[in-house]
Amino acid sequence: MKRLIIFLFITTGLLIAGCSSGNEDHSHGEGADHSNEQTTEASQSEQEHTHDEGEEQHEQGQEAASESEGVQREGSGAVTQWTDETELFMEYPEIIVGQEATFAVHLTRLSDFTPMADSEVYFTFRSENGAEISARETEVQVPGIYGPNITFEQAGRYDLTIEIYGMVNDTLQVNDIPVYNSADEVPHTYAEEDPNLITFLKEQQWDIPFATQEVQQRTLTQTIDATGEIMAAQNSQAVVAAPFSGIILSSQNGNLPVVGQQLQKGASMAVLNPAIQSGQGDNYAQQFINAQSELELAEANLERSRRLYKKEAIPQTELQKARIEYRQALTRYQTISEVIQIETTNVDSYGDSQQSYRFELKAPINGTILESNVTPGMQVEAGQPLYRIANASNVWLKANVPAARQNRIANASQATFRVQGDDRLYEVSELGGRLISRTNSIDPQSRTLSLIYELDNTQNGLPLGMFSTVHINTETKENVLAIPQSALIEEEGNYNVYVHVSGESFRQQRVTIGIEDRGWVEITSGLQGCEHVVTKNAYQVKLASLSSEAPAHGHTH
Repeated sequence: MKRLIIFLFITTGLLIAGCSSGNEDHSHGEGADHSNEQTTEASQSEQEHTHDEGEEQHEQGQEAASESEGVQREGSGAVTQWTDETELFMEYPEIIVGQEATFAVHLTRLSDFTPMADSEVYFTFRSENGAEISARETEVQVPGIYGPNITFEQAGRYDLTIEIYGMVNDTLQVNDIPVYNSADEVPHTYAEEDPNLITFLKEQQWDIPFATQEVQQRTLTQTIDATGEIMAAQNSQAVVAAPFSGIILSSQNGNLPVVGQQLQKGASMAVLNPAIQSGQGDNYAQQFINAQSELELAEANLERSRRLYKKEAIPQTELQKARIEYRQALTRYQTISEVIQIETTNVDSYGDSQQSYRFELKAPINGTILESNVTPGMQVEAGQPLYRIANASNVWLKANVPAARQNRIANASQATFRVQGDDRLYEVSELGGRLISRTNSIDPQSRTLSLIYELDNTQNGLPLGMFSTVHINTETKENVLAIPQSALIEEEGNYNVYVHVSGESFRQQRVTIGIEDRGWVEITSGLQGCEHVVTKNAYQVKLASLSSEAPAHGHTH
């Protein structure tokens, strides 16, 4: 019992030191690996790799390790390390000088959690007294598992450098591997199995979509979700209406623009032929000719008045009167010609027949046809909308916030959104956007309050009318512990995660959560910051924890 208490104190101290070291530096790479090295792990290895009766044991020193239950040799061990690109899980037996030792090196590419294959792997052992042993492996019988056989000629502590070239280019460092002169020198330790650990073999992990993620410190922003819609900006759209009652003749409108078509400002949209007389008795062709004639007469009269005034033949009041008449005539003419543009080559023949009239409606802005209410041969009334055209280079994002949450959007200047059918998350600020409107009244039908953001849409081409989900920023927290939301498993209102303790060992951990932000969630208790948690198919680990049978060992050592 005394030995057991001493061993538990030592083990607890080592685990706390390892986690503290992880908190100090969370960078990954060759020089900043997160390691979980266990140099007194024969019984844990037995727990993680339960062999069926009659299965072949590890060649070097396994017989001695299995002589009595709970006995561990310090010389055997298992090591788990992570870099940005690779996960290493390595097992090795007690290493005796002159005896061949097989290392079971499991290598996983973290980008897609697939076993490493088609790669050259170099193993270099260097001792504290200068001895060096190298090995190279290019082929594996089981993808992901490399098994160099090494015979050491000198005892001591060795550092192992693993270099990978192929699926990834990476370097890992494992330090302090003990090599003994004889089996008698290997210390004995005693430890009980941890009943809370869950065994989930590498072969099981590689056989399904699987992933882990280190607990990170991140800046998270609390958001409120709202439904939204991409709309044409009010100052970037126009309705083209019939300026008078008339008919859209099929013979003159064989190529009418359709919804979705891009038009340049001034492009022809429709040719409208008026009746000779409208219901009010007006002749629209005559109105245009009269306006044009009045303008010409007023302009000539103004020039004549200027000449006479210079000769002092008329008073200044007569000149002023001529100016006013010219301005009135110009205004009447511009009012008609801005909307109705006709072919002036036929002005002399206007009024002879209905077919001689030809009033062409043109696009007032550059844009896309959003609505078309025109059919060849149809009759229209004055003021009837024919087209709606919008320039989509600038758009509005209208967000409808539930009334119950309106008090949480005091600072709603920043938001993100996703449109239907597109997984991309758009930042309002990245699109040159800004909040331009916030209503102070609740819509009585939808019970929502509207926010409108103006966005630059020249590069993204967001379709007008597209619905979206808007995440409106409210509260921001810096340097909080966070994990992907996919790591959480909810059970009766509580949340659990599965911590990757070592290569094939996991632990269920109860956590409490805080704010959520774009797929990440704050962890307020339950994790320390140096752990890795399962983020994909965590439920499979849960199922493994419920199994009453240990999984069959699949390694080829």
